Amino acid sequence: MKKQNLVTPQHRSMFESGYRVMQGEQEFVTYRDDTTIRVWYAMEPDHYSEHTHSSVEVILPNQGECRCVVNGVEHIVHADEVMFVPPNVPHSLSMGDGSVRNLVLFDMDYLMGLRGFSAIRPMVQGIIHLRSDSPLCGQIRALFSEMMEKYYAFPPLLNLICYGYILQIYVLLGQEYLAQHVPEEENQQKREENSWAAINRVVEYINKNYADPITLDSIASIAGFSKYYFSRLFTKYTGTSFSQYLLRKRITVAAHLLCNTSLPIVQVSLQSGFSSLSTFNRTFKDVHGCTPTEYRAIYEKDAESNK
Repeated sequence: MKKQNLVTPQHRSMFESGYRVMQGEQEFVTYRDDTTIRVWYAMEPDHYSEHTHSSVEVILPNQGECRCVVNGVEHIVHADEVMFVPPNVPHSLSMGDGSVRNLVLFDMDYLMGLRGFSAIRPMVQGIIHLRSDSPLCGQIRALFSEMMEKYYAFPPLLNLICYGYILQIYVLLGQEYLAQHVPEEENQQKREENSWAAINRVVEYINKNYADPITLDSIASIAGFSKYYFSRLFTKYTGTSFSQYLLRKRITVAAHLLCNTSLPIVQVSLQSGFSSLSTFNRTFKDVHGCTPTEYRAIYEKDAESNK
């Protein structure tokens, strides 16, 4: 499919925050140098038709409202509210007259690998819409505001600074989420704790050994369960199957290698855990909407245009 830029090169100077790269309905988020975070600020009416991308998108209206349709359901985000749209979920955005807002996009994969993060994985895989009367809303908007000040100042270690704020935000959200999902029975709580520990052990193993052959039998043994029970447990606590999680991890590594190294495609395939080049090409296209070669070309062209 031919690449379609919603903002052409001659118009980029009009947008301090950057531009969008599209392949059909798949958006490839262009980040600032050495970061995986993008902040968009705008006050003009605008509409983004239905699209998907691998980043989390945070909607922060300052005045007016933003209308976001996610999987066919409309959400109206008013001024002083905040809404998180999870990765790879079809959504559209409409901002009318009087709308002044920030849109923040960032790569979630860096957080998903942290030990203990699986406890709140079901929360981050859904829409999070905080109204102005939520006790957390003001705190989270304040943290985003501080983060955006740093973002525009562009200090050294900007990516680490910004993710420090994002991690604080997810700690606040996660604490509230877990408080609302505490099992009532003590024995049930103990089973839950053991299950979380097993899933965390597995996630940590996958994040370190994704390039090795990993089977359902071997990973279930690490968790200490039968493969049938483990499969159900993993899906319950992560919201995705073991095979899909492993696949996503390998594709994330492959995308990083494509953007940041000159390794041949076959070496990218092997280093990210794929033994078959054809399987790698097909799987990568299923996830990103383009082949590994096309993906590298998009980001190489973007990097050249920003020099």
